[in-house]
Amino acid sequence: MKHKSIFSLRYKQIFILIAGTLVSLGMYFLVQSFGNLLVDKKYLNENAETKRLTQYQDSLENYITNNRISVKDVGSISKWVKKQHYVYLVIYDGDEIVYESGYWDDKYSAYELAETADGVNTVTGTTPSLERTVNNIAFSDGTYLAEIMDASELKWISIVTYVSLVVFFFFLFLILILYNHRLIARIMQLSKEVSLIEKGDLEQPIYHKGNDEISLLAINADNMRHSIIARHKSEKEAWEANSELITSMSHDIRTPLTSLIGYLEILASGNYSSNEQFNKYIKSCKTKSIQLKDLSDKLFQYFLVFGKEKIAMQMGTFDVGILFQQLISEHVFDLSNSGFQVKTEFPEEACTIFTDIQYLKRLFDNLFSNIRKYAALDGDVSIASHIEGTTLTISIANTIRVDSAILESTNIGLKTCKKIVEQMNGTFSIKKAPSTFKVIITFPIKRMSKKN
Repeated sequence: MKHKSIFSLRYKQIFILIAGTLVSLGMYFLVQSFGNLLVDKKYLNENAETKRLTQYQDSLENYITNNRISVKDVGSISKWVKKQHYVYLVIYDGDEIVYESGYWDDKYSAYELAETADGVNTVTGTTPSLERTVNNIAFSDGTYLAEIMDASELKWISIVTYVSLVVFFFFLFLILILYNHRLIARIMQLSKEVSLIEKGDLEQPIYHKGNDEISLLAINADNMRHSIIARHKSEKEAWEANSELITSMSHDIRTPLTSLIGYLEILASGNYSSNEQFNKYIKSCKTKSIQLKDLSDKLFQYFLVFGKEKIAMQMGTFDVGILFQQLISEHVFDLSNSGFQVKTEFPEEACTIFTDIQYLKRLFDNLFSNIRKYAALDGDVSIASHIEGTTLTISIANTIRVDSAILESTNIGLKTCKKIVEQMNGTFSIKKAPSTFKVIITFPIKRMSKKN
């Protein structure tokens, strides 16, 4: 099943990226606004501008005077301009520009430079807002009007922009790194908890919170832990049951086997005094042999019930009427000879069943063996069957002996019957009342077509 929650990692990553970008943009504009404000107050105030322009003016005058530079000496003038980096110099001879060079920015337009000595723009008639100073400078070949414009604030504005960009990417990366760190921490925690399961520590629960893919993985891992615990518990119970069975069976088998060996040794050595004693030993050997057979059948039933593999059956198609008459009639005869009142009812309709005869025989052997052990002689034993659709239903009921409670029973025989029936695609159920016991079995059948 695909995880389509809006809280999945895919959508969370998109949300974090958008949120991180918005937060980073906010920090970018905040730093840029604060930086520009700081430049305006500290660098572009009137006193600071006047001081810088005065320094440029004094520097230019000293440079020209000390080096006796002519206004026509463009190369020497340009050296001073380049050294100042952010200065733009214009020299006028009346209204005519005789020199113009320096740092240029798009905010300066040509018309702003067309000014007179009083600082009024001859094109627009307005006073320019640029940082500038206009003074007469004495060159070696005469006095000329020099206009100095300062754009050094652009350096600080660029620095503010670069710092704002650094802050933008810093916060964007910080948010993404913190988010990824949280994801990695959750994955590492899950890995640590799963490794504890691998080492055998099944009591440590696996933490899970949220509803994204990592949480879903943690929930599945915790479910796996519970499944392992349940399986270990089941295996432990089965191992304990096996141990108890082996201990009990070894004791139960040893007792009749020891007696049987003893009787056989007496018979083999001829240490008996009469034929009557000989027959007694023979009868005892037979009794002990029957006990051993019952114990071996019980052991087989146990492994049949609790074994994990399916029963290997040889399935075939058989006539229901003939098959059940053969399997049940013998048991009915034995029960009647033992004093039970048996009532039978078999369907007359022809049909077939897909089954294994040997295991079907074992099924009825177990059921009628239980009747002989636990049914009351003075009560009726009812064996009935009927067909409904494609299902054959067989019910076997008897009255429970009053002293049956004191008889030891592990219900292994009934569990064996249930497993046999279910593997034949049937059902097996029990209805027990204080005085009656009833077994209901169903098998799928196929009706046989009537011949004309």
